[in-house]
Amino acid sequence: MIWYKAWLETRSGVAFLFVLFSFVFLVAGAGVRLGTGVVPANKAPEPEELLVAVDALSFAWIAAAISLAGTGIKTPSGGFQNIKGLHGSTLYTLSLPVSRLRLIVVRTVVGLLETVAVIVVFTQLAWWIFPKTGQNTMGEIFAHFAVTVICASTFYFLSLFLGTFLDDALRLPASMTALALLFTLDVTKILPPYVNIFSPMGSGSPLNTHTIAWRTLGIALAASAILFVAAVKVVDTQEY
Repeated sequence: MIWYKAWLETRSGVAFLFVLFSFVFLVAGAGVRLGTGVVPANKAPEPEELLVAVDALSFAWIAAAISLAGTGIKTPSGGFQNIKGLHGSTLYTLSLPVSRLRLIVVRTVVGLLETVAVIVVFTQLAWWIFPKTGQNTMGEIFAHFAVTVICASTFYFLSLFLGTFLDDALRLPASMTALALLFTLDVTKILPPYVNIFSPMGSGSPLNTHTIAWRTLGIALAASAILFVAAVKVVDTQEY
């Protein structure tokens, strides 16, 4: 039941992302073809074109991860309206004969699966609209998917954590502020290169480097685990 409830609470957000990304990708694809002529389907992009594409897409995946995160207890995240205070279903959710830990785990898993679906579907759409990568092996393409999901999940768990004590109307702005701060630290080279979890999704993707930044992925996974444990602790002690 709680799995179905989590889906009902997030399906409008998933539908919105699918409609928004489809429109943006199709408009961008049409612009490329109208501006430069029809691109041969088997023409591989220049290295610079590939870097620009994956860098731009990485921010789309981060935005999707942030918007689909939520606690599953305080607010039904992912709808069309920002919610201030407790949602009407909160007391009903808390009255269910399941632990708070199970509630947040179910909501987390559902949101992660939705995020993965968005990444996979629209990465495939981007490769269909724009020139195919061609030069990359299936292993590198699969590695790109895996690395992107792991790095984007860090921002998912950041938004999840913030959602445990912030209204949904504040969770998205706070998440985007944290994203902007991390990006600024990266651009100004304050953080060591291996802490840059943006790079494996963009210019440091296996599609370009032909290798996997294992240390960076380890940091991303550790950060996700810490944020999830912190979210569980907050939910367990929170008074609703």
